[in-house]
Amino acid sequence: MKINIIGGGTSGWWTAGYLRKNHPDLEITLIESPNIPTVGVGESTMPNVRAFFEELEIPEDEWIKSCSGVRKEGNVKTNFNYVGDDPYNFMFIHSGFDEWFEKYKRGEVDKFSVYDLYDPEDWRGFAYHLDAAQAWQIVKEYTKDVKHILAQVTRDELPEADLHIDCTGLGRYIIPDKTMHQYPDSFINTCIVRRIEEDTKCHSETVGRDYGWEFNVYLSDRRVGCGYVFDENMISIEDAKKEYMQCNKHRKFISDFRVLKWIPGRLKESWQGDTVAVGLSSGFIEPMEANGLSLLIHQIKTLSRVIKKPNRENIYNRAVNKVHDQVADFIWHHYACTSRNDTPFWKHYAELDGETTLWERINNNTNLHQNLYPSYVYAYLAIYYDLKEN
Repeated sequence: MKINIIGGGTSGWWTAGYLRKNHPDLEITLIESPNIPTVGVGESTMPNVRAFFEELEIPEDEWIKSCSGVRKEGNVKTNFNYVGDDPYNFMFIHSGFDEWFEKYKRGEVDKFSVYDLYDPEDWRGFAYHLDAAQAWQIVKEYTKDVKHILAQVTRDELPEADLHIDCTGLGRYIIPDKTMHQYPDSFINTCIVRRIEEDTKCHSETVGRDYGWEFNVYLSDRRVGCGYVFDENMISIEDAKKEYMQCNKHRKFISDFRVLKWIPGRLKESWQGDTVAVGLSSGFIEPMEANGLSLLIHQIKTLSRVIKKPNRENIYNRAVNKVHDQVADFIWHHYACTSRNDTPFWKHYAELDGETTLWERINNNTNLHQNLYPSYVYAYLAIYYDLKEN
């Protein structure tokens, strides 16, 4: 079976590495343009990245150093409920959480006491910060027997293959039908990103701002990926830069702004005949909760599982659409439980009823095998927003 992977970067090389590892009989050709830079922004991850590298048999001490990686113990969120609320760390806590949460709902424990349960040695007790621009390099180094071509090609110029894998990102240069499925109330569509120099921290930071939110992701070499994601329909890029700098003018910047834009949503069909979209080419809602690399890994594993099945197209589309929908739902609840109404952006979300459906998600008792974001992760939102079930 001949496979063309079009596009390098994280999506292309991670796909190549995983398919080569699990399907040694495939003839894999990876074609990447020498002129198109990779995005290299998604530096905060979820715990499944660790399992992915373990499956590729790349030792942590090798890849984490190459990627300036840091073990991430959580994501500190603030200013989403109201401006000046108490920062709250969404930590990776599993053992004892359900029992603690029942006590929390009865008002028997303070919401910050959950930190006492944290065990950094739990196998799912941490994720990573990593330099996404380097994350694909080490997978490339460990991936053998892949034909590598540097060329900028159109769909009509592709070598003959049984399957073309579109890893060209938001450009979606290979997938034939680019029709999108969009989500109501998904407004974030632009990001301005910079790098600064600062001491390393073992958690991400997510700060609500006037028309979106600001992020900080700390690397081991004191570089920090930071920026502001927002709705360009409500604030211009130049005004967003001004707002960001008003909040961060004291910091030591080591790069200028890069601007990234996208249409929030997913392809209606990511697998179309002899072509399948993987990574950003299949869709992107926004960066909240480090979903980009998690979605990528889910798609790569799904592709590997179904690639030789007769009904592979339908299985892949159902699986990818389902997880995209789960991501959109989880992100929606980050906004729809807010008390903020200080700008048109936040006022819109304050008028939505996120609390009712939030408790439905929590009480469904889903786990990691059923949902990318299981019930206990939704419970963190209830804790942060000081919600108690009636």
